[in-house]
Amino acid sequence: MSSTAADSSLENPMGRARLQAGGLLASRGLYGFVWLDEDLIVRQRFGNVVDFVETGVPVTQSVPPLIGLEEEIKALKGVPNNELRLPNVSIVTTEAAEPRLNMLFYSFAELGDYYLMVVSRSGVDPNLEVEFSRQIRARLMAEAEAFAKSKELARANADLKVLNGNLEQFAAIVTHDLKAPMRAVRYLVDEIETAVGANDGDAAHTKLQELRRQTTRLSSMLSALLHYSSAGLSQQPIETVDTRALVTEIVRSLPHRGIEVDIRGTWPTLDTLLTPLDLTLRNLIDNTVKHHDRDTGNLVIACADAGSAIEITVADDGPGIAPEHHASVFLPYRTLTDGGEGMGLAIVQKMVDAAGGAITLASNPTEGRGTTFRIRWPKQIAL
Repeated sequence: MSSTAADSSLENPMGRARLQAGGLLASRGLYGFVWLDEDLIVRQRFGNVVDFVETGVPVTQSVPPLIGLEEEIKALKGVPNNELRLPNVSIVTTEAAEPRLNMLFYSFAELGDYYLMVVSRSGVDPNLEVEFSRQIRARLMAEAEAFAKSKELARANADLKVLNGNLEQFAAIVTHDLKAPMRAVRYLVDEIETAVGANDGDAAHTKLQELRRQTTRLSSMLSALLHYSSAGLSQQPIETVDTRALVTEIVRSLPHRGIEVDIRGTWPTLDTLLTPLDLTLRNLIDNTVKHHDRDTGNLVIACADAGSAIEITVADDGPGIAPEHHASVFLPYRTLTDGGEGMGLAIVQKMVDAAGGAITLASNPTEGRGTTFRIRWPKQIAL
């Protein structure tokens, strides 16, 4: 056991009492303790009962009955409140046959990469053995509770960090990107007031139409911003998703004018996040169709197996995106055309990031038409 763990145990009366009790039991030949590292090599031993165990070598060399159980012992690591019990084990040494022994294996968090093997003689008072096992189990249960609270706190801190990041981004967008339309509205009000004062009805009517367009766009931008800010923050359930049925329904529900859509490849059924995957495909497909520069065109949506992920490609024959704009199109309110709020690809990026995936863009108008988005969506979502 590390000195840090031992010192921690000595900081309170209960810890000292446990150490004293263990030492007393070991000195009377009732119990023995063996510490194993992550490779199950014996690092320390304590108590006459385990004198036959040799240090510096794998425990199986001294305790042949453990051969074949190595993986079961190692499986204890990282699983609080777990133990491996081997009762009535017969040990034969070069000198003589040892009394039959009971062996229990534990992995405490404070032991780090170490395992504790508790050895007792089979003839020990069963009440004493049960009580000792009960105390160890109580310690493991307390450790499991502390471990769970630690994970909960870490998860809460991670969520808070995400929320703070989104709040900062929200503030930056509001203070910067929304200034322009607000400024335009103010100027239009001044121009309308001037036109009314000059009895210029036509000019006032034209400015009112422009004011209506600006306020409508401002409302649309605010709605898109709210959608983006909340995207991916709520806890989404894992659902069984037929990806081909999903993409087929998305294509059916979206207007695609004269764009011919071709769905290809192998689309598996996954246990994944339905809403983020739906938002990813919906925004990506809608974005590529909406920004096509011709009345007719082709859009190919394909899926292929990529090991631990599926790879989805959305390829169009539109005008393309210059390389210098590849990074910026995934930022909020960044659009290369007059249509839309520039939030579609920002939402796509956020959904893919939330799922632990990745998205890339391939396009160069100087070499040819078309844009290809490639998404790697993990088959298993780490929550």
